[in-house]
Amino acid sequence: MLRSSYLYFQGASNRLLNPIRASPWRPIIPRRYGHELAPQYKHLKKKQKGRVSVRTGCSEKGTTLKFGSYGMRLKSEGTRITAAQLRAADNVLMKFVKKENGMYWKRLCTNIAVCIKGNATRMGKGKGAFDHWAARVPTGKVVFEISGMHEQSAKDALRRSCEKLPGVWEFITRSATPRLGLRLVGEPATKTNYYEKLRRNPTKKFANMMKSKEYLYQRYNGRSS
Repeated sequence: MLRSSYLYFQGASNRLLNPIRASPWRPIIPRRYGHELAPQYKHLKKKQKGRVSVRTGCSEKGTTLKFGSYGMRLKSEGTRITAAQLRAADNVLMKFVKKENGMYWKRLCTNIAVCIKGNATRMGKGKGAFDHWAARVPTGKVVFEISGMHEQSAKDALRRSCEKLPGVWEFITRSATPRLGLRLVGEPATKTNYYEKLRRNPTKKFANMMKSKEYLYQRYNGRSS
């Protein structure tokens, strides 16, 4: 009897000292992720490596500004960007945006789970363990948008941030034309005569080919000395 009463009072004191146990409502403790760029998937789905999509149609989706006044767009060929690279660029850009009380939008989500295996692992035996998050960025994709800043300050901030990312980037404004692949919309196609270009500055292979078409070489072709 004494032992049971002692345990009862000990449990009551613990409930009184602990506000979480004393309250009938339990707080919801969210799951912690590595960073804000990691998607909150309930089940991690391993994906294949895949390729960066090449836009062959006439879709202008994601190539122009939608929220801000200035932005940064991928000018070179499509590439893959990891979450660590995007977070490094985001940290640099936020320093400039906070300093001038601007607004900032990030239009890219790293939603592809990259899995790796050891270098000396034999073929087969599964996909491998999860390593990091990444995203496929096609040519012409707008990644960052900002507003509420001077144009020169915005250009400098976006340039400094995109130095952390792979590829060649271009600064765009509201008046920028959409980009379909490596060419802007409405940009005239330039005709290049590659034959004349090679004749002016021939390579070793092209020079040998032109030399073989001379009369002396064709006459004694295949004859031994």
